[in-house]
Amino acid sequence: MKTPTRISAIVAQTPALSQLIERARELGEIDAVVRSWLPAPIGSKVRVALTRGDTLVLTAASAVWATRLRYEAPQLLERARSSLNLRHITRVQVKIDAGEERY
Repeated sequence: MKTPTRISAIVAQTPALSQLIERARELGEIDAVVRSWLPAPIGSKVRVALTRGDTLVLTAASAVWATRLRYEAPQLLERARSSLNLRHITRVQVKIDAGEERY
């Protein structure tokens, strides 16, 4: 019977997979920090989706939460640039998550 291969061994042999996992970890850390900066009702309805070029992309559970988040965007941008080593970020984009309200 063949011995199962450890996932860590597969990741170590696949640079693209390793980079993907590292990127997911980074986004998870950014997400946790950004959400902690928001008032409680908003923070639970928002997620950091990605950073793309000079843009921090956030998703909100609904149009209502997206609107409230847009009011917070200038402060989030300032804090992200100074506290999260995201100096290259010059704008925040807010999108509505079209899926189920998962947050």
